[in-house]
Amino acid sequence: MFDKFKKDKAGGEAGSGERSQRHSRGWKDILDHLKVSDGLRVLDFGATSPANINYLTALGHSVYMANIVQDAAKPEWLKAPDTDAPKGAKPEFDTERFATGNFDFSQRDFDIILLWDTANYLPPSVVPALFDRLSQVLRPDGRLLAFFHGKADGPGTAFSRYQLTDSDSLIVLSSGNYPVQALYQTRQIEKFLQGYSSTRFFLGKDNVREVSAVR
Repeated sequence: MFDKFKKDKAGGEAGSGERSQRHSRGWKDILDHLKVSDGLRVLDFGATSPANINYLTALGHSVYMANIVQDAAKPEWLKAPDTDAPKGAKPEFDTERFATGNFDFSQRDFDIILLWDTANYLPPSVVPALFDRLSQVLRPDGRLLAFFHGKADGPGTAFSRYQLTDSDSLIVLSSGNYPVQALYQTRQIEKFLQGYSSTRFFLGKDNVREVSAVR
């Protein structure tokens, strides 16, 4: 799902359930840039968030949203194993077809990409293709913010919506029952971000690694 929002358009709810707050140095980096810039184009991953739309448009920026975790969970992206696959092989995720259908972003490019922890909840085969596509649609000197969980389950790993605030904290809202599908180490993340002019890593107390990258 990919939607565009400006000052005259609002969307549905971002999800409900448990609510918490987390300090984010990566968000503070992005926030500082948003406040000194005009008319940026922002791609925000996750369920539609009226709060995020209103906050970003009030700063004078355009907002686009993509909820690809929800789309990736649909059975339509599974394909039967190859004819030469071992007996009992499970259906495979059709990465190429999913990328074609979900990574177009209406042929737009962006100044800011708020990826959050999306990568952890996608089939692992999709993640390199996603980062490759994001590097293509992020404008020169554009900024990307991504989170990576350090554990697969337990407190803090529920799929959530990150609601923006005017501070260095984010409001975290439970947003669906999607499990962590893979964990990524620093070297893997650095490989995803090859070609970026700079990357900054921040490790939070909740074992979430934040990455702020400049194209």
